[in-house]
Amino acid sequence: MKNREDRIANEISCHMAKAKASVNVGACFAADEYCCLICNAYFGKKIFESDLQVIKDLIQFFGFIGSLDNKLTLIKILETTNNLKNNIDNLYLKNDFSPILPDELKNKLRSLHKNKPTDASRVHDIEGEEYDNFYAKYARDLDTNWMRNVQRFAELKLNKPSRILDIGCGFGLLSHIAKFNGHKVDSIDTPNASPILKEAAKLLNVTKHEFTVKKNTPLLKFKYKFDVVSASQIFFNGHATKDLWDVEEWKYFLTDIHDNILNDNGSVNLVFNAEHKNLQPIIINGETVLLGKKSLEEFFKPFLIASETMARTNQQMIAVLTKRNIKEACGANLFKKRSYSIEATVSKYGP
Repeated sequence: MKNREDRIANEISCHMAKAKASVNVGACFAADEYCCLICNAYFGKKIFESDLQVIKDLIQFFGFIGSLDNKLTLIKILETTNNLKNNIDNLYLKNDFSPILPDELKNKLRSLHKNKPTDASRVHDIEGEEYDNFYAKYARDLDTNWMRNVQRFAELKLNKPSRILDIGCGFGLLSHIAKFNGHKVDSIDTPNASPILKEAAKLLNVTKHEFTVKKNTPLLKFKYKFDVVSASQIFFNGHATKDLWDVEEWKYFLTDIHDNILNDNGSVNLVFNAEHKNLQPIIINGETVLLGKKSLEEFFKPFLIASETMARTNQQMIAVLTKRNIKEACGANLFKKRSYSIEATVSKYGP
């Protein structure tokens, strides 16, 4: 930063060091604040050719945080100036960069661990977790939960504004991240969800429809179709119970999505849970069966992918299916257009 005063250059270097340290420890919101500060306080006045490495690092940090609009703004600056070599005499950021979550909202989300569960919202007993307080961990460790959903969002590989259906939205972070980055999102979650999850979705202004996904039952009927259907850490398939869905139940679910939910070029992204009872993997004849049944392993095997970002890469717990994949997997004879009259309604927890 040879074009800047020593004092200013030292300030930028100090803030960048703090941003990098925050990224390294997974403190995404602290990193976001320092990155926005650097852009607003310094690049809002003037950008010099010697700022190139700082801007490249900021692009990486904003991508880590999930703030893709800010990332793309900086990328465009480098592209249009040939990495700050041309047309930079009067170059500066025209608009302030906003943090991805305001401080007041972060504080409210982090305080949700105080919310008490209802009898209807209790989860199954999990070893090592307080039975009544399972979902409080998402509020207590908001940064980790945020980063998990940033990674989920990255796995969708969206290259244009899209309409997304988030099944089992839970805390609502994936829906919020997608909306923040310019996508349209509808979300589904069970009516008896934990008060922590309901209040979080309300605070994040998630467009939430209360609905329980059940086997051999169609999803909600919307007035439009979706480019992406996303379901992560799937529990609606009878997870951790004796009623774990088998191939026929999944065929019904996917066929319904094919017929009534997905656009022609749409896709389904499913992130399965590797563990079942007490968060322990299912082992059959000494072999770990990630989806709980051998039949499911065979059915989804052609569609399981290795993730570049998510922790379960080695287990390949992500399945991605296009409409063509669904039709080939489920059998053409199943694809008879069905109609039904279940209407989507926005719950009191949505806008």
